[in-house]
Amino acid sequence: MTSLSRTTSPLARTLGALVLTAVAGLTVAGCSTTASGAPAPSTTATSAPSKGKAKPLPAGESRVAGTVASASDTQVVVTKKDGSTETLTTDSTTKIEGGPLQQGQRVTAVVKGQQALTVRVAQPHASSAAPTTTPSS
Repeated sequence: MTSLSRTTSPLARTLGALVLTAVAGLTVAGCSTTASGAPAPSTTATSAPSKGKAKPLPAGESRVAGTVASASDTQVVVTKKDGSTETLTTDSTTKIEGGPLQQGQRVTAVVKGQQALTVRVAQPHASSAAPTTTPSS
């Protein structure tokens, strides 16, 4: 009978260590629970679009953004960022969101041709500076 030797070659030890490392890595990578046993949060982006992303518009519609140069019952003139102006037609079907249109307001309009379908008035940003007080004497 031959006796089994307990010695292993360095190559066998290295391969064994690599296999154990790979198995440990796969086990950790496949683990999707937290220490409490609850599922770990997913890192894939499946949440709703961020606030800065606009939804795609139907064919034939576009957005016009800028500052109201003038507004009336039948049209609004918007000065765009590049300095050009766009005259949009408004009527009873135009949806105005955020209050009545006034000169100087920032707006974003969804238009089809020159007809404004919706006009959204941008709300002014709240000041983050704390009000200052002057000590009375």
